[in-house]
Amino acid sequence: MLRSKRLSSLLVIGVAATIWAPHAVAQALDSPPVGLPHWDATNQVLFFGGGVQGPFFVRGYVDAHRRGADINMFKDFPGLQQAIVDSVTAGPDNATLIAATLNFGGRDIRMSVLTYDSSAGLVKSWASAPQYAEAIAYSKDDDAIFVLGDRDVPNGSNVSDYPLVVEYSRDGRVLKGMVPVSTLKNSGNSFDQGGEIGQPALRITKDRIYLYAPRNREVVMCDRNGVVLAYRSISDIVEKISTEDGYHLNQIHQVDFSGDGNIVLELLLSNNKDYSLDVFQLNIKTGEAIPVHKAVNGGGLSFIGVKDGQYLYIGEGGNLYVQSDEAQEPEPLSAASEKRTRVH
Repeated sequence: MLRSKRLSSLLVIGVAATIWAPHAVAQALDSPPVGLPHWDATNQVLFFGGGVQGPFFVRGYVDAHRRGADINMFKDFPGLQQAIVDSVTAGPDNATLIAATLNFGGRDIRMSVLTYDSSAGLVKSWASAPQYAEAIAYSKDDDAIFVLGDRDVPNGSNVSDYPLVVEYSRDGRVLKGMVPVSTLKNSGNSFDQGGEIGQPALRITKDRIYLYAPRNREVVMCDRNGVVLAYRSISDIVEKISTEDGYHLNQIHQVDFSGDGNIVLELLLSNNKDYSLDVFQLNIKTGEAIPVHKAVNGGGLSFIGVKDGQYLYIGEGGNLYVQSDEAQEPEPLSAASEKRTRVH
C-alpha cells in the first residue's frame, strides 16, 4: 500500500522584507528553476523539480551552471497522471537518477528508480520494492546507488531486522544491506515526514554514511559497513533552540551534514508576530548547537546544504551564496570562488 507523502515547501516562505543586501553581485542560476529544490549532498549537485510533478521538469545545477538536459518523466510513461519526485542524485557521465512514485490512476501506482542520461533519455527503470526509496545517493567511489527507506510490513508480522540502507548496482541488483531497522525508535515507521520534523536525508562519503529519519528526528552516523558510530534523537535540542526569545518551531527546512559529521538544519521560527529563519549546526555526539545564520523577517536567503565545507544558500532570482564557519554573513558564490582561486 502506498504511504502518504507530506511535502513541505523549502523556498516558498513568503519573504516580505530583506534585511541584508549583499554589495557584490551574486552568481545566479543560468535559467529560472521550477519546482522544489533537492540538494544532492553526496555529489554536490543542486536539483529542482522535487515534490508533486505536473508539467514540471527535473533540472540539475553544478554551482550556477546547468547540468544535462531537463527531464520530463511524463514523455516516457504514457498514461502517467502524477509523479512524486522522492529523491534525486547525480550519476556518472552527467546521468541523473530519480526515485519517483508514478501514479497511473486507480491502483496502478509504481515506485521506481529511473536513470536518465545527459540528454534526458530514459535508459533504466527498476523497483527497490519492498524497500521504500525515501532518499537515494549515487557514490562514484563504489559506482553504486545507496537507497534509504523502510519496508511495507504488515502490522503484527514477525519480520527480521531488515536493513534501512541498501547498496544497489546501477542496474538494480542488491549488493549489500546495512543499518538494521532496530537502530531507530519506530522500527518500520521512522521516515514519516512533515513540517515540524523535516524530510529524510542521506549522505555518503568515502568512509561514512549519514542519515536523518524525520519521525523522531533521529540522526545516525555509520561506517561503510553499517556499523553505527553515533546516534542521537535531536528533538530535545531542536525544541530548546526553537523556543528561545519567545519563538516556536513552524518548520524544519533543509537538512544536511557537515564534513565532520554534524547535522546542519534550517528552522522556520515564529512568535505570532515576526518570523526567523535560523541555521544551526548540531554536534551528533555532544548535542551542542552552534548558530550559523539568522534572518528575522526575511533576508531573502534559504539554506540549501553544505557545499565544499561551506553553507550554501539561494536567494531571489536564483542567486547563490556561501558562508564559511568564520564568516558572519553569506557572500556571493562567485566571490568565494575567486578567493579560493587566488589562494591556490
